[in-house]
Amino acid sequence: MSLRAWFRELMVGSDAQGDDVPPHSAILDRMLGRGTDRIRSLGDYSAKTYPNELRELLERREEVTRELLQLGITDRDRRVAATPRLQELLRRYPHPLAYETLIHAYLDAGRYDEAKGVAFAARQRRRECAASEHPEIRAEIESLREWSPEDIDGLELEGRTPWPRR
Repeated sequence: MSLRAWFRELMVGSDAQGDDVPPHSAILDRMLGRGTDRIRSLGDYSAKTYPNELRELLERREEVTRELLQLGITDRDRRVAATPRLQELLRRYPHPLAYETLIHAYLDAGRYDEAKGVAFAARQRRRECAASEHPEIRAEIESLREWSPEDIDGLELEGRTPWPRR
C-alpha cells in the first residue's frame, strides 16, 4: 500500500468519493489525488480533453493572425494605411502582435498619444496572457517587446520612430 493510498484510507474511510473531507481543503485534495491539475505546457491536451472555449479562442487568434500577415505590415506606408483594419482585428481577438503592429503604425504616423493608449492596452493584455491558465495563451507574449509610456515619450521628444527611415 502506498503512502497516498494509506492516507486516503485514513482520511476518507469507506467513502470512495471523499465527500466527507472538509470543503476548500486544497492540500488534502492534492494529497488524495483529487481536483484538476493545471496544464503546464503546450501540447498537454488530447482531442478529448481540449476545452471548447480555448479551441474557439485559438481559432479566432488564427484568423486574426492570418489577416494580420496579409496586411503587409513590414512596409511603413501600408502599416499606417492599415490602422483602421488593425483596430477591427483587435476587436475580434486582442492579439499582442496586433497591438505591437498598431503601436508601430501610430508611431509611423506621428500619433504618439494614440500609441501610448495602445501601449497601455497592450500592457493590460500582456498581463491577462501571463495569468492565463492555458499555455497556448501564455505563449503569445513571448519574444514581444513591452512598450512603456516613457519609451514613446522618448521617441516623441526625439521626433523619430524606433527605426531609421528609408
